[in-house]
Amino acid sequence: MNSFFNINMFNSLKVLLLCFSMQLMQTATATEILPDTTQNELKQQWGIQVMSLRQSAAGYMLDFRYKVLDPIKAKKILDRTIKPQLIVSSSGNHLQVPAPSKIGPLRQSSREPRSDTTYFIFFANPGRQVQIGDEVSIQIGKLEIAGLKVSSS
Repeated sequence: MNSFFNINMFNSLKVLLLCFSMQLMQTATATEILPDTTQNELKQQWGIQVMSLRQSAAGYMLDFRYKVLDPIKAKKILDRTIKPQLIVSSSGNHLQVPAPSKIGPLRQSSREPRSDTTYFIFFANPGRQVQIGDEVSIQIGKLEIAGLKVSSS
């Protein structure tokens, strides 16, 4: 019985360490998406922190995630009337947020943003023209985030 307990305890510890290391890798990816100076500027002026920009839906969508740090500042970019765009640096192409008729735009908007909440915007990526490692810019109203790198899902 004692050896059985030790083996299960050891396996549980391995799983816990694996989960922790995966979380660390995910955090490292989020902080590498933009230079610290750009992240600080976004925090000061817009009240957000960029978390990730990843391919999704077999590469036909781009999933942009950001965390609201200051709801008052972030309110300017969460307005439902604003139409976000993703600009491909290499070609200058503008990618839009899909808006299926039954569910509306594939992005979160809020009249009252909440602090420490992560919001998303999906951009269509027709023909999978944006690949992992490509550099893009995102425009949301007057906010422009340049130099974003696309990572894998």
